[in-house]
Amino acid sequence: MDLALLVLLIASPVGAVDVIYFHLWKFRLFERPQSVNEEITHIIRGFVVPTATLILLLGHPHGLWFWKVAFLFAIDSVNSLLDVVFEPNSRLPRRVPPSELAVHFFGTSMMGAAIALFLLAGWDTRLNASVIAPRSGSFLPDYVITMGFLGLAGAYGLVSFETFMFIRAINRRRTQSGDVPAST
Repeated sequence: MDLALLVLLIASPVGAVDVIYFHLWKFRLFERPQSVNEEITHIIRGFVVPTATLILLLGHPHGLWFWKVAFLFAIDSVNSLLDVVFEPNSRLPRRVPPSELAVHFFGTSMMGAAIALFLLAGWDTRLNASVIAPRSGSFLPDYVITMGFLGLAGAYGLVSFETFMFIRAINRRRTQSGDVPAST
């Protein structure tokens, strides 16, 4: 399971670049009415993947904890499929640039690898007592785990910021369209 965790930790900065550069800065997806569905998939992923990573940082999930992480990965897989479906219309009249598609390919490949590694490493523990077992004999040095927790703080901060910007933009559109009375 530590190898799956390592893959997630390697992929995380690439995901952060995707969110910061493409979603927030370059395209400002949170402001675009046609990007609402895509933005929702990004926010879901922004909470689901860090939560799965958090559980793996805490130790090795056994029993029900194994299934919880597997379920989070399943949610992310379906969510990623929906993101791909929504993305082309979300960017109109532009198109998704090749550089962003390359980032998405890398991220999707890394997630697939992490899921496969997690399932392979943890399958024998799926029926064990439900615990997050301590990490023993791990090849990951303690500083990697510490850096992982710091990275998670950044990930949760980033998705919280993106969510705030998205909700604020929706509220502005509603106020401008007259759907919601402006607050004084």
